[in-house]
Amino acid sequence: MKPVVNFDRERLESYLSEVVDKLKSLSFKEALSYAIFNEEDEAKYYAELAQKAKRPSVRALFLQMSDESLEHKERLYSLFKKVFPDEEPVKVDAPPVEVAPFYPEFEKVDDYLHALEYCMESELFAKRTYEILSTKAEDEEARALFAQLALMEEEHYQRIRKVYELVSKMKRRKISLEALEPGGYLFEDREKARYTFLDVTGEDKGLVITREHPKKIRSWMKIDVPVLWLSESAMKMSGVRTLPPKLLLEKVEDIAECVSSENLRAVLLESAEYLLLETNEKDLIKFLLDLRDLAIERGFYLIVSAEKEAFTPTSWAILRANMEKIE
Repeated sequence: MKPVVNFDRERLESYLSEVVDKLKSLSFKEALSYAIFNEEDEAKYYAELAQKAKRPSVRALFLQMSDESLEHKERLYSLFKKVFPDEEPVKVDAPPVEVAPFYPEFEKVDDYLHALEYCMESELFAKRTYEILSTKAEDEEARALFAQLALMEEEHYQRIRKVYELVSKMKRRKISLEALEPGGYLFEDREKARYTFLDVTGEDKGLVITREHPKKIRSWMKIDVPVLWLSESAMKMSGVRTLPPKLLLEKVEDIAECVSSENLRAVLLESAEYLLLETNEKDLIKFLLDLRDLAIERGFYLIVSAEKEAFTPTSWAILRANMEKIE
C-alpha cells in the first residue's frame, strides 16, 4: 500500500481506515516496534527537508523536528529494552502513518507553504490515527502507547503551524524578508520571534538577550548564535556572556555600540516583561523605544518578545504603536 501524498479527503479517509485495520491487532511489542521505526523514518525525512530548505526559520524547524523524532525514537527504544531486555524491535508489515517521499526544491514562498501544509497534514493524520488506535487497539498497553504517540504528533503539528502562520501572514501582507526595514518588531509569541530573528539574520551575525541558558538557545536555533544571558547569580563560564538584568536597562548605548563593533544584523530580546522585576513599566517602555530608535538609526533589527498580559493596556498600546507587528 502506498502512502497518500495529497489532500484528497476521500482517499485520506480510505487510507486511514486501512492503516487502523492493519495496526489495531498489534501486540504491545509490535506496536512499540512499529513506533520506533516510524520515528526513525520521520527523523530522516525532516533531515532531508532541512538540507533543501534555504530559509533559516524553516531549516531550523525541520532540524528541530528531526532531532525531536530521534529523541522520541530513543525514548521508545529505552522502553522497549526495559520491557523486552533480551529482544530487539521487529519490523512490522504495516503502512506508515506519517511522512512520504516529498522533497521539494525550495525556491519561492509558495514552495515553503506547500511543504509546511503537507507536513501539518501528515502530523494531523498521524495524530488522528493514533487517537483512533488508542481506543480500538486490542492490547491494553498498546492503547496507552498510541495515546502517548498522539500527543507527540500534536506537539509536532503545533510547532509546524507556528512557522506556517508566520510565512503565510508575511505573504498575505506582501512582506518579503529582503524588504523588511531595520527597526523594532514586537511579538507575543516567543517562538515566532525566534524564527523571525533567524530569518532576518540569515548568514549574518545576531545577538540573543535572554533568561534562558545559552546552550538551550543554541540547541533550539541549531546555530552557534551569540547569547547574552540575563542572570544575577550565574557563575562566569567559558564562552558564556552574562549580565544582571538591572544593568541591561542602563546600557542602551552599549548595546548599540556592540551591534556596530561586532557587525550584528539583529538583536533578539526575549521575554521583555521579565525586566519589570527590575524597573517600573514606564522606564521599561522608554528603554525599549530608545533601543528601537537606535535600531532605526544604526540599521539593525530589534526583535522583542513580550507577554501582553504583563503590561497595562496603555503601555502595550504604546509599544504596538511604535513597533511593527508581523505575527
